[in-house]
Amino acid sequence: MYKNFSIGKALVKLKEWDENTGGWRQEAGDREMQLVFVSAQREAGRGRSKQMEKTLDSRGFNRSPVSRHRPLNLLKDNSMRYIKIIFLLPLTLLMACGEQKVAPDIFSLPITYHVGKKPSAIQAKDMNDDGFPDILVTNSGANTLSYLEGMGDGTFKQAVSMATGREPIAMEVADFDGDDINDVAICNYGDGNVSIVLGQKGGIFRMKSAVKVGRLPIAIASGDFNNDEIQDLAVTLRFDKLVILLGVGDGSFKVAEAYKASGTPASLVVGDYNGDKNMDIAMSFNAVKMKFIRVFLGNGDGTLQDPVKFRGGHQSAFIMQHDMNNDGHLDLITSSTFTDSLSLFLGDGKGEFHVMQDFAGEKGPQFMVADDFVGGRHQDLAVSNRRDNSISIIEGRGDGSFVFPHYNYPVGRNPRAMVGADFNHDGLKDLAVLLYDKQLMEVFLRKIPTRPQDE
Repeated sequence: MYKNFSIGKALVKLKEWDENTGGWRQEAGDREMQLVFVSAQREAGRGRSKQMEKTLDSRGFNRSPVSRHRPLNLLKDNSMRYIKIIFLLPLTLLMACGEQKVAPDIFSLPITYHVGKKPSAIQAKDMNDDGFPDILVTNSGANTLSYLEGMGDGTFKQAVSMATGREPIAMEVADFDGDDINDVAICNYGDGNVSIVLGQKGGIFRMKSAVKVGRLPIAIASGDFNNDEIQDLAVTLRFDKLVILLGVGDGSFKVAEAYKASGTPASLVVGDYNGDKNMDIAMSFNAVKMKFIRVFLGNGDGTLQDPVKFRGGHQSAFIMQHDMNNDGHLDLITSSTFTDSLSLFLGDGKGEFHVMQDFAGEKGPQFMVADDFVGGRHQDLAVSNRRDNSISIIEGRGDGSFVFPHYNYPVGRNPRAMVGADFNHDGLKDLAVLLYDKQLMEVFLRKIPTRPQDE
């Protein structure tokens, strides 16, 4: 049985409900699409709104999450809720069949590598001084650190691993001992400490020490907080603290100040947000009802000022920094797996941030990478979606706003941490994403942009 809908010159035929995909199957010319009703709830104040999204492309690209609910009986149920859906249906079909943009062919097919159990964090840095980025992965279920040497052509050698503390959940890579070779600092969630692993020539590693920081360290970032030209560390504890570790210069650290950071800190970044050349810290929080970020401005002597709240986002799991509107100032972007949305905080270079309206993501948006992915000369966002098994490319307009709908590219199950770097030396930022359930890493190499640069 077909359901026919006429929109302008287009005649759309909907077949019966497909139990396998959870959507009406549709025929449109020589390709097949699906139209589905998706209940995407977004919290707006105290109310909630529902929006209708679509699923396109038989290859799986440009795909929104598919509702698994039973089909609505629009002919028998006369409730106002279904009347609203009937009213919005032509608009949904028009979006699907009218001006829908074709997803750009951005990535080659992924290359898969084995890592350890429950891979939790990933970094891409040159660890053996050959000029090519290598990859480091912490495996929280195996208590190991995996090292994959980059060959410079987009491929990597098989992972080699070394033991860490219990539940290594986060890491930072920088030169902690002044030998111009990258080292690694690892948050061991189960031990309450930070392991320091010193890099040696040729991609060899040596365990230096472990610094006790407190219960459940969950995020870490580096920066020179006291302006002595030695890298220091900032570590968040799961429930309510931010701890500063001042570097000595030989790879060891001493615990300095601890700052209250209630609200379950989840992620942090380090940068100069007010132009005084001192390192500051921005932090996201994912406790219930947390609808803000905090910014700790640095004094330049290893201490921090009282934090300033900037309202925006809701239970944000991840925070990153990048200049998204090309004004020369760092902006902050957060992602929320609770509301399936992202938030942008535009920096003014003086320590203040202007919060933009939240924008929709897919199911479970988490880690983000910024770059010009679609060739529009503006900064876009790549987002890993842990419950949708996809990477979204959200196209930026260059003014802090984004184009909707965005483009989705399927990946393996439960993508989590993601990093971007030029793995094959072609001048384009590639992506590597960890599949938490599968002990795998997928590497997506960029293709040369095909979009005309004058569009």
